[in-house]
Amino acid sequence: MTASRIRWACLAAIYAIFLFWYGGSREPVSPEKIEEYVALFESRGAQERSEAQGPGPRSADAAENLRSFLESDDGQEFVMLNLNVHRDSPEYGAGREGHHAIASAEEAEKEYQRQVAPLLLMRASHPLVMVEPAFLIGGIGDFERQDWDLASMVRYRSRQDFVEFILTPEFSQNVDHKWAALSRSTAMATVPVISFATMRLVPLLILIIIGLLLDRMNAAHDKAFLKRFSKRETFHV
Repeated sequence: MTASRIRWACLAAIYAIFLFWYGGSREPVSPEKIEEYVALFESRGAQERSEAQGPGPRSADAAENLRSFLESDDGQEFVMLNLNVHRDSPEYGAGREGHHAIASAEEAEKEYQRQVAPLLLMRASHPLVMVEPAFLIGGIGDFERQDWDLASMVRYRSRQDFVEFILTPEFSQNVDHKWAALSRSTAMATVPVISFATMRLVPLLILIIIGLLLDRMNAAHDKAFLKRFSKRETFHV
């Protein structure tokens, strides 16, 4: 096997490992696991209510919404659509330490994003797009006008990954940054129908470019070697 084929085989193996990790297709959550997750979610909610950690969604329907979300699991990746409106200033619970250093709601949300980013990335989940609305053009029909400050779409590898993410102690410790920042927030789980924002293509293109560059460098090296060898043979003759 030539050196070029070995390199391409190694790059293909790396991409295969990435695809396996990045996922996007797994078995739906089992009924037993659903009950376990819902029980943990209810326990976490009760703890937060008892500690009065400041503003945040504590609806009695939250656990049932989570149950319905998991019971309809198809095992596929999904995209969470987030629409947020910031407060005039962040509002933290009385027991939160260090929040005085955060001067604005925007900074509080950025702190939340910074803290949870590693939790998302280790689960192959990441933002697809994050935008600030510039101007409300309008529309048709009766609807409530919403002047959103920030809209984002986050890709999750699976519903199970999402639930395990929100049940981590790190999420619980930092989500109050989010609730302190937002006066209104809507989160909607969506299923991709047509999507051109895929991370599967990016690593493939990078590995192809690396392979082509290595082939080019190897060819240049071989050409230089043959040129030196040819001059050496000519000198000896």
